[in-house]
Amino acid sequence: MTAIDPSRTALVLGSSFLGVYAHAGFLNGMEEAGLVPARIAGASAGALAGALFASGLRGDALQVAALDRKLRRSFLDAGVLLRLPGLLCGLGPTGLFSGKKTVARLQATLQDIDLLETRPRLDIAVTEVHTSLPEIRSEGPLAPLVMASCAVPLLFTVQVVGGKSYLDGGIAGDLPFEHLLEDERIDTLILHRIRHENGSTPGLFRSAAGLAIGVTRRTVCDEVHRLRLDLARTRGKTVVEMETVTPFPGLFRHRLAPCCYERGLATGRSLARLLEARG
Repeated sequence: MTAIDPSRTALVLGSSFLGVYAHAGFLNGMEEAGLVPARIAGASAGALAGALFASGLRGDALQVAALDRKLRRSFLDAGVLLRLPGLLCGLGPTGLFSGKKTVARLQATLQDIDLLETRPRLDIAVTEVHTSLPEIRSEGPLAPLVMASCAVPLLFTVQVVGGKSYLDGGIAGDLPFEHLLEDERIDTLILHRIRHENGSTPGLFRSAAGLAIGVTRRTVCDEVHRLRLDLARTRGKTVVEMETVTPFPGLFRHRLAPCCYERGLATGRSLARLLEARG
């Protein structure tokens, strides 16, 4: 059906604000086409969607879990009122939200499994706080590591997993695949990136400070991505890049979540046609 061998293919899911919706749709679209990769790597929302899929959720079950309002709401907690003053003066916590409710919600959904038990095997990108280095976790408790990968600096507190301190896995590169370049069992990389429609982001993100932070991060991520693509070519890997454009999903409103899912689903379905054309 396709020009690639799924058993030698890895899927890489990029970071994106609440991108779990579109990533879940993309995963279901791929599976509909009979394309289940041998390995998945994800950062932030990509780690979350990958964890849902790799824990055994498929089809309607994956869609329901990804669009679950309780999961979205679990990222928020009332403790923000106590943490905010300390965060503003620099003497308090490392973030507004603790992430503890999300870990508990994920443990209930994912059955508290270890990364070693995921199928396909899942790699989660995190950033080690004390070394300031990106790290790929291929073993360890799934739910806490997913939360660690989603821990946007200042928005969430530093996540401690197994004695190590972590923040967002997409800080310096939103598509974590460099570790796969040395894996001789993988010859094809499918990269799924999510982009938000122009003008759909909230006013805070369009402010001078928001734009400066966004441009800085995008510049770093794009440069890291370019360098990784160059490495992939030198290693003889086939790279297929897919992009889903969605409206900016609201943290407090759920109405755009189904739209984001459907757009990801359409992109996943289009992947099979693209690969057939290439073959």
